Amino acid sequence: MMHIVQVANFVTPTSGGQRLALNSLAEQYLKHGHETTLVIPGENYETRIENRRKIVSLCGLPVPFSGGYRAIVRKDQMQKTLAELQPDIVELSDKTTLSWVPQWCRQMGIACVVFSHERASEVVSERFPKWLPVGPVFRRWGENIEKNADAIVCASKYSAEEYAQIGERVQVIPLGVDHETFKPIGFAARRDSRAKNAERKITILFAGRLSFEKRPHVVLLAARALSLRGVAAKFVIAGDGPMRRQLVAMADGLDVTFLGRISGRQELAALMSSADLAIAPSPFETFGLSILEILACGTPVIVADAGAGMEIVDASCGAIASPDGDSMADAVEAMMQRDLEVLRKNCVARAATFDWSITAASMIGLFESLSRKQALWAA
Repeated sequence: MMHIVQVANFVTPTSGGQRLALNSLAEQYLKHGHETTLVIPGENYETRIENRRKIVSLCGLPVPFSGGYRAIVRKDQMQKTLAELQPDIVELSDKTTLSWVPQWCRQMGIACVVFSHERASEVVSERFPKWLPVGPVFRRWGENIEKNADAIVCASKYSAEEYAQIGERVQVIPLGVDHETFKPIGFAARRDSRAKNAERKITILFAGRLSFEKRPHVVLLAARALSLRGVAAKFVIAGDGPMRRQLVAMADGLDVTFLGRISGRQELAALMSSADLAIAPSPFETFGLSILEILACGTPVIVADAGAGMEIVDASCGAIASPDGDSMADAVEAMMQRDLEVLRKNCVARAATFDWSITAASMIGLFESLSRKQALWAA
């Protein structure tokens, strides 16, 4: 049995893909008989047990303009916590203020695996103004990771390109999907509805954070283009974020419904199943958990021709298009000419190749390999 300590910054109770990945992997680690602890930032120091996993919250500083995220910045606090936890493996999901952790782990004889959830170059270009000199800081953080991590795990080949220069220490391990929650719901009713009303509007979904890197405005540009072409389509936007007010203004005169953030997983799965198509236009997805969840619900997805979405979606279950309004609109019209029932079956089949149990088995195999190496070095 190993004690796996997951360490992460920028995680809140309402976080998206990163928190889901942390929780899903922890659940699988526990099923395999391993002890699991999560260390995250919070307002104050706190320890608690949730679903057999110990959670340690360390005092983190609020990150300006981040929508409520916090970051752990005190080294002494983190070092004391890790020393007390005595991990066999540290799984680090942060490449910023905690980039020193792999070096500390190396000094302490603890194996450290970094899970890379974002490409640093895109974080800098997308989330910071060009006049702010954050590039050198991110490069220094990146060098700490590259020099000292025992392994770096990326969820896609696209994400792994950032570490092409360090070779075999980089492993591509795709994420999974909760198939018990995300599955087709109400297929027969929708098929009957289409048969009775061939002229009904198709429903197109966007599910994600309303922030620039997710490109939700491209969905509305596609909606405008389709409207001008006379295509009967209604758009559903599920999510919230800093662009919401701007997007509502862009949607004026269009058939667009803003639902806000959907917190219930069952409700989200039902929504994903109810759409005819989905658009995921971000060119910076390092995996695309929501894309995979939508496919698992049997709904085809149009993804950008850049980023990791192309590694999940192929012609059997969706389409790939340039992340601009006209190109996405073209893809929608092309998809409307295809047999949606066949597409739906293909979507479910494609999603079935991704599972959290497969992801966790690969992670545990990596951990065990590193633990054996640590034991040999210690001897």
